[in-house]
Amino acid sequence: MQIRYNAYLTVYLSLIFGIVLSLLFVLIEGAAAGATRAQAELVADLGLDSVFAEYNREILDQYGLFFVDSSYGSVNGGIGMVERHLSDYMRYNMAPDRDLLMPLEHSLLKLQNPYLEISEVSCASDDACMVWKAQAVNYMKAVYGGDLVSRVQEQMDIVESRGLTGMDVAGELVTQKKEFEKSLNDKGIVEFGAESAEGYSYQKISGVFDRIVGGGILAQTLPGGTAISGAVMDAGPYFSARQRSGRINRGIGLHEGADRPDGILDELIYGEYLMQKCGSYMEPKEEGLLKYQIEYILHGFNSDEGNLRRSAEFLFAFRAAANLVCLSTDTARQTEAELVATVLCTLFLAPELIEPLTSLILGMWVLVETESDLRELLVGGRVPLIKGRGDWHTGMMDIFTGNKPKNSGTNTTGLSYQGYLRIFLGLMDRDVKAARSLDIVEMDIRQTAGNAQFRIDQCMDYMKVEFGFADAGGHSFLFSKKMCYE
Repeated sequence: MQIRYNAYLTVYLSLIFGIVLSLLFVLIEGAAAGATRAQAELVADLGLDSVFAEYNREILDQYGLFFVDSSYGSVNGGIGMVERHLSDYMRYNMAPDRDLLMPLEHSLLKLQNPYLEISEVSCASDDACMVWKAQAVNYMKAVYGGDLVSRVQEQMDIVESRGLTGMDVAGELVTQKKEFEKSLNDKGIVEFGAESAEGYSYQKISGVFDRIVGGGILAQTLPGGTAISGAVMDAGPYFSARQRSGRINRGIGLHEGADRPDGILDELIYGEYLMQKCGSYMEPKEEGLLKYQIEYILHGFNSDEGNLRRSAEFLFAFRAAANLVCLSTDTARQTEAELVATVLCTLFLAPELIEPLTSLILGMWVLVETESDLRELLVGGRVPLIKGRGDWHTGMMDIFTGNKPKNSGTNTTGLSYQGYLRIFLGLMDRDVKAARSLDIVEMDIRQTAGNAQFRIDQCMDYMKVEFGFADAGGHSFLFSKKMCYE
């Protein structure tokens, strides 16, 4: 008898096993590829985290902002330096046990990074310094909230509506004075020193005018014995000079998704940021290269003394315009000035000159009052933006005696010197303000250890990086990642 065996089950299982084994190999291959890609992305993320953790400590400590200094304290910086740092971090993360010399240590993946390129960066100075300003404005909003500068906005509205920045009271008064004296000379009146019984004399008016206009505003208004900073800097090596000559690093500007700080509110917030981080005459920054930094931002001279002098002149012109607006609605003072002009023109036997002399006396009153205002501000007092009748410091006889009121700095109503600086920052050209503020940043950071060559245009807060990875199995992966400070 012959026995026959059926082998269909064996054949079936052999066929099924082949299919299952193929599927298993595919799954293993897919798992290996997935593991490689996961490790590659993890290595890239850790590398970027490490690079962004190398922010410049002095920028954070002094200005509260985060930027990677691509020079890392050396003379030259740029994308290449950052790529080398990123590559070093990634090399370690791909094989963290490489330096441990473990026996029989072996990595199945053998991940490599043959391709690395930083394709996009945002430099602090990009887009007219918008990258720096964006971080600064966000910092202020996060720390202080939104209701930060409404009062400054109201004051700026008053300034602009009344045209206070477009007036040259002293210049116009010079012209009026020359025209009045020409009229006297044309009439043969050459002796201006005649004095009335009340003590009025045109010669006295002229003398006070010459003292205020020709004697130097700062010298006339600073308290005696006041020490002024003698700090001087060479503008050539700093940002705004390099910007004008086109010698700065450039990135893409504000990266996608970043808020652009170009509204008036953001500009006022940035002004407040500068007031908090920079020094001024009333609050000098002793560790800075320049001590009166806000004055430098406003006026751009290379010495503290030059910037303070220009700030005093600017403030004098501004207060003179505000006082003229106040006096133009004060009928009592106008009447008093007309009476004095009448007395003097009677002495001159020239009644037809009463009107121009009245205008001249009112202008002189404005200058004397403005001198008193500036003296009050420079000793720490306050002066209202637009004065009421009770806020006036000087009287008619101050025009003839040349007396300087003794200001105590105890006036608590109105705006301080710092308050007027806030308004001037809000009114000045935005691009100039931003560029000069980065000059100050460079000056401050270069005073610190290890930052003698610091350049703000080498500092970055956003990167887009193209990665290329490969493993031992011949798999390759190309992808890009973006990172920024938030």
